[in-house]
Amino acid sequence: MDFDLIDTNLFFILPVVIIAILAIYGIFTWLKRANKISTRLDQFVAAEVQLESIPTATQIIPREINGSLFSRTIISWFNKLLHFIVRFTPEKMAIDMEHKLTIAGNPANLHAGKFFAIRFLVFLAGIILAFLVNLDFTNIKNASVLFRILIIAICLVLPGVWLDGRVRSRQDEIRRSLPDALDMLSVCASAGLGFDQSMQKISNYWDTELGLEFERVTHEMEMGVSRAIALKNMRNRLDVNDLSQFIAILIQAEKIGMSYADVLHSQALQLRVLRQVRAREIANKLPAKMLIPVILFIFPALIAVILGPSIPIIMGMF
Repeated sequence: MDFDLIDTNLFFILPVVIIAILAIYGIFTWLKRANKISTRLDQFVAAEVQLESIPTATQIIPREINGSLFSRTIISWFNKLLHFIVRFTPEKMAIDMEHKLTIAGNPANLHAGKFFAIRFLVFLAGIILAFLVNLDFTNIKNASVLFRILIIAICLVLPGVWLDGRVRSRQDEIRRSLPDALDMLSVCASAGLGFDQSMQKISNYWDTELGLEFERVTHEMEMGVSRAIALKNMRNRLDVNDLSQFIAILIQAEKIGMSYADVLHSQALQLRVLRQVRAREIANKLPAKMLIPVILFIFPALIAVILGPSIPIIMGMF
């Protein structure tokens, strides 16, 4: 038997058989899809034609699908998993975390339960990543164990560090923009506007975090909340010391009947002085912070440049 001839025939016949199978499968798939399309056309298009002749017929409204396939599958499953983990969140921890997220401005529309769920998932991902780094469990070294512990610790701490950074950055932005806002409020009050109208005017033109908070205060007052309660709510939401002191002085001035313009002007001057003091404090801290980078990066380069040419001479002496 000639095996070379059989191999040659198989070499030509096998692709033909594969192409024929694929063609038959494609034809059947197309016919099945055409039947589905014709059935749906009969359900919806033909039903509309019959509605014109039969007024009592019930119109069939097709189901509308919103969003992409990724949002309807992966994101939907992820949200269900988050809601499942939210049930096991302690109440006191949830209240404290909700307050911290409120100070941060609720980034990505996060709340306490979702944040704890995301932290748990990140921690779980860190454990999985730590085990995937080195799958050779027969030869475990101290360095690999420490590296795995470091990965897990980073994944555990990373969400909290990110949230603390958002809180600090938002509070610093509000603290820096507060003197300018008080100057604008003082100018508006001196021009004859009331305090509520002054806050509304600033919130319309300032697209900042403090401007958004002023807008929220004005909306609360329009809904019937008193000015003092609305300002206290803003103080609790932001937890900025300068803003808390200003609100306390403003509420006290309202009780004793002082002029808003005088209070705003004096507070703006005081906060500007405090901002200059903080800027000087930050500038005085810079030399101490620059000491470590200078020792680690600049001194070794200087030593290498100075002592480098003398190293061959010293080696030649021995």
